[in-house]
Amino acid sequence: MITLGRNKFELDISPDVGGAITRFDYEDRPVLRPVPPGTTDVLEMCSFPLVPYANRIAGGTFSFAGKEYHLPLNFGAHPHSLHGHGWQAPWRVEALSRDRVSLAFDHAPDAWAWAYSAEQVFTLTEDGLMLTLSLKSRDDKPMPYSLGVHPYFPRRPGSKLKAAVKGMWLADDTMMPTDYVAATKLIDLGNGQIVGAAPFVDNTFTGWQSPAVITQPELNLEIALQASANSGFLHVFIPEGTDFFCAEPTTAMPDAFNRPESPDVSGAGVLAPGATASIDVRLVVRAL
Repeated sequence: MITLGRNKFELDISPDVGGAITRFDYEDRPVLRPVPPGTTDVLEMCSFPLVPYANRIAGGTFSFAGKEYHLPLNFGAHPHSLHGHGWQAPWRVEALSRDRVSLAFDHAPDAWAWAYSAEQVFTLTEDGLMLTLSLKSRDDKPMPYSLGVHPYFPRRPGSKLKAAVKGMWLADDTMMPTDYVAATKLIDLGNGQIVGAAPFVDNTFTGWQSPAVITQPELNLEIALQASANSGFLHVFIPEGTDFFCAEPTTAMPDAFNRPESPDVSGAGVLAPGATASIDVRLVVRAL
């Protein structure tokens, strides 16, 4: 476990468990959801990286540059490949100081036929946390990619999520996108959605203009979730009967690799040999 501190913030990270955040507090108040003591389940952490692809690939199968690829189904009985490799890999510590740490891991070609390296840099600032997730190709052929970050926020009776978005993808029973509809079809992010009043949501919103603002009156906190301009998608996950919700900045929609005819819509990216892509995410925190 690595602990960083600065100003009124403390951050814990577990390199061995998906390079995940295990605690992010402001004055002993949880900015991200509390993690059960001793857990080693990445799905119970505060946040983890989505690399080299975000969200789902239908059946683990996609075509790219004239070839078909079949990825392992990596989430129990779920019928799709989920979230890439980073969340299920150990990361190594590259550099460490009082308020900054760099983690990295390398991938050798397998079912995902491209070599790459990934890096996460966590920096505590005077007003919160800055995270940069980078992907560097180490292959001799172009590689498809998307990137994202998967933070979990505390869910209290007054928790509210507000974001400027343009549309939303409905999803089938396996959470694959189906129809593109108005952004207010399920919840109203534009005017601010009380999370506890929302139905089950596991959908991607498009045309997101950073930031998303999370208000936590019970914790006397407001969090501005900011992301770099290439993060035009905000995936919102509000499961029923839980004490958390997720607002996930991503560079692409779910199953983007299977929509190559519309990269402007899907966000699917291609990384040239030796090139690097990244996403920046900030959590700016203030007391109410």
